[in-house]
Amino acid sequence: MKRTILCLLLSILLLPVCVGAESSDSTEFDLKSLAEDTVFLVNLNDPTQAVLGLERNADVKRYPASTTKILTCIVALEQGDLEEWITVSKRACNLSEKNSKMGLKPGEQFTLSDLLYGLMLPSGNDAAIAIAEHLGGSISGFADLMNAKAEEIGMTNSHFTNPHGLHNSEHYSTARDMALLAAYAMRNETFAEIVMTVEHQARSKDGRKLTLHSSNRLLRDATAKSYTPYSCLYDYAIGIKTGDTHLAGKCLVAAAKRNDTTYILVLLHGENAPEGKTGLEKDKYAVQRFYDAIRLFEYAFRHDTVTLTVQDLIDRCLPETYAETLDPQRYGAKAVLYRIEWDTEAELTLPRWQADAFALDPFPEEHLQYTVKSYFAPVGTVAGTVSIVLDGETVFSGKLIADEYEYPPTPEPTVVPTYTVVEETPSPTVFLLPTDAPEQTPPASFWRFLRCNPNG
Repeated sequence: MKRTILCLLLSILLLPVCVGAESSDSTEFDLKSLAEDTVFLVNLNDPTQAVLGLERNADVKRYPASTTKILTCIVALEQGDLEEWITVSKRACNLSEKNSKMGLKPGEQFTLSDLLYGLMLPSGNDAAIAIAEHLGGSISGFADLMNAKAEEIGMTNSHFTNPHGLHNSEHYSTARDMALLAAYAMRNETFAEIVMTVEHQARSKDGRKLTLHSSNRLLRDATAKSYTPYSCLYDYAIGIKTGDTHLAGKCLVAAAKRNDTTYILVLLHGENAPEGKTGLEKDKYAVQRFYDAIRLFEYAFRHDTVTLTVQDLIDRCLPETYAETLDPQRYGAKAVLYRIEWDTEAELTLPRWQADAFALDPFPEEHLQYTVKSYFAPVGTVAGTVSIVLDGETVFSGKLIADEYEYPPTPEPTVVPTYTVVEETPSPTVFLLPTDAPEQTPPASFWRFLRCNPNG
């Protein structure tokens, strides 16, 4: 979030003086402050209608430059095999130094997957030609596939003559059509993964490695040898494609997501740097589309609101009960069940991204904060509160009503064994001689005793 705030401050400092159509009456955003004369911001789920009236010249035909590659990529994903090896032709590599390239060499082979990363990250025109020749047989053959797909999607004001977007007067689109295309493409998981990638390692069949970097400066900072380029990283950016030719100007199709809210933004025909500008002065014009994108996204995230009643939230799985486990030695009960008392008629006006955070099942626990004030509250009385929390702020509260306590089971009484004491006189012990013992004869001393003591 800190880097987003920094980018917003820089975008204000770099605001160009530009001419264009008047700002739409349905939004407070000053569209005249943008460097691009064509603007269209939509929700991913409704790509034909502008959010908050944020549109300008949305149906005017423009040259799309390398944003064309969005269509090239989705056609290749739907008609090609990602693991198939593709041989690079001489024509694919016969490009001037002014072209953006993946870095291919004639005759070598790359998988379609690696070529698509080369197409979308460094915006390789060589990769675009290699893909088109493989899947369409030729540039014109692949253009036919592109136009068929555009018609299928509903792009009624577009026509494509090549897979890369190099200038051709018959190669054009509109911001509304490009938003429709971007929304369609972003629903393809592989496409979404490619355009979110910052760096990719490609490898030819004979082992040559190419490190590919994204040209989308919302995702990755640019580098330069003689100066430090402006930074315009954006926390919520998720792709998708840049474009830049002299006649098309600075172009950007971008997507940003916060919770379950995703916006698609199309900026076409941005201001080019004047002749003679170099280094940081030239970079100021290169980054303006990214700063403008951040301003538009942030405006939409703050002002695109939804009004919901608490009953709506309950219908979206807001809980109506809460249970808590207790320490029976401390509280007596081992658990307590609370009934949550919400004001179901109350209304909340929330930014759409926040409202979308409540649409999950079950309701996200991180947005609920329970505060129990008494674990001994009688049943039917208020025991505490529950709050709905977003970004650290409470947006609504309810009451916790003690409903039921669960106590440990009462232990069974211990059974003590009973002993009976019988008082009896024990019989004298009789020692008997064995019956076969020999008869005992008194010793001679015994007889002498008797003679001396006749009365004894």
